Amino acid sequence: MSGGDMAFDWRAAERDLSVYDPSRPAIARLWALWGGGKDYNLADRVLGDEVKEQFPQITSIARHRLAFRSRVVRALAGEYGIDQFLVAGVDMPMHDEVHTLAQLINPSARVVYADADELVMAYAAALFGSEPTGGCGFVQAGLDDPRAVLEGAAATLDFGRPVAVLLINSLDVHGDPQAVAAMAAFRAGLPTGSYIAFCHLMAEHDRRLVALGRMCADTAPGPPGIRSPAELEAFCIGMAPVAPGLVPAPAWRPDPGPWPVPTEVDLWCGVGRICGARPGRGRR
Repeated sequence: MSGGDMAFDWRAAERDLSVYDPSRPAIARLWALWGGGKDYNLADRVLGDEVKEQFPQITSIARHRLAFRSRVVRALAGEYGIDQFLVAGVDMPMHDEVHTLAQLINPSARVVYADADELVMAYAAALFGSEPTGGCGFVQAGLDDPRAVLEGAAATLDFGRPVAVLLINSLDVHGDPQAVAAMAAFRAGLPTGSYIAFCHLMAEHDRRLVALGRMCADTAPGPPGIRSPAELEAFCIGMAPVAPGLVPAPAWRPDPGPWPVPTEVDLWCGVGRICGARPGRGRR
């Protein structure tokens, strides 16, 4: 199911927003374009095509990030029994949405989508909240205010029990102080047995990707940045790594198949389990 297959009125949504600049590309819509979706505007298309011409790898990265998201939700819900998910940094609707996958495994699973982008959240509330499975919450806040994300999510999730936080390229658009602060806030705000899963852009195979930030300098909420393996490992401090550790996205628990798993992909991911955190505070 793709965003292009869903009935959603762009113009009506834009009229209802207090702030919407159609001339400014947004990273969520760019990922949709690179991943084969249809929910983007002209400004996104112009910049997105320039990036694809310069970095053809971006389209495979976009597909791998969604594939990792699907696999990690299935693993956390199916193998580890997690029935609460917090998606901090929301994609435009495409396919295999987090709540759909989690609720296929456990119909009572609850999912909260949080993002500071008004248009992204308008899509999420309209399309995800209308599905018959239900069990979704929506918070308009981003990683620049992780406390607001957690406080808003507490209306839907029970923080007395484990929660899985998904950061699917959400850290890329934040510099070190904010990204580190957000990770610290989640580690401190989640109960023992919770998980944080993330994927992040790198430039281990194509060093030219360091220029991606300059090309996307005017995107909202900010340009995507590149980090090294050592910098990503620092995000995992205070958590127990879940096998296979920090690896290229296709190598994280790949689905069985006859083809070799590609490893020269400049998108790495990891999952950490929170151990010895403070007791859960319970639902508000």
